[in-house]
Amino acid sequence: MTEQVDREIGHVLDALREAGLEDETLIVLTSDHGDMDSAHRLEHKSVLYEEAVHVPLVLSYRDAIPAGNVDRVHLVSNGLDLLPTLCDYAGIRRPEGLPGRSLRPLTACQSASWRDFVVVESQSGRMLRTERFKYCVYDSGQHREQLINCIEDPGEMRNLVGIEKEEPVLNEHRERLRKWTSRRSDGIASEYIL
Repeated sequence: MTEQVDREIGHVLDALREAGLEDETLIVLTSDHGDMDSAHRLEHKSVLYEEAVHVPLVLSYRDAIPAGNVDRVHLVSNGLDLLPTLCDYAGIRRPEGLPGRSLRPLTACQSASWRDFVVVESQSGRMLRTERFKYCVYDSGQHREQLINCIEDPGEMRNLVGIEKEEPVLNEHRERLRKWTSRRSDGIASEYIL
């Protein structure tokens, strides 16, 4: 499947080149979710592990985006930030009420103030990701609440919930997600956040 996707991307890029549009086209490659590929003994995306929520987002625009720039610092959401970015590059005003921010300053390697957390939702839970930690809460299950130190535990093997010294971090992340959820009018109750 990966080879087929690569081939299809090649067809699009070849068509742009042949049409003489390669230099004046913003090219975006992204996905709606990642794949578990047997990580954590899972093959589908039902749990908010990094393999499922960390998706590709590649932007290319000759002479506007420096080649090879990889941003591993800013918490970006392709769901929130993609449409504002496309509006910005197209030179049109983004629709009112549209959440998210344009990635254009980040793609141009410019300094920009940015969010300090991002929220991801699935059919069974929500995840709040900060620079260092990931807090997940699910609507059911024995371990329905998880706190992971993504720097020290990139494989997500140690749940820090219940560890006394991590209580302040846990409570901070609980409160951030509770506040974020209370501002939403999506019909999903915030009561399941502990």
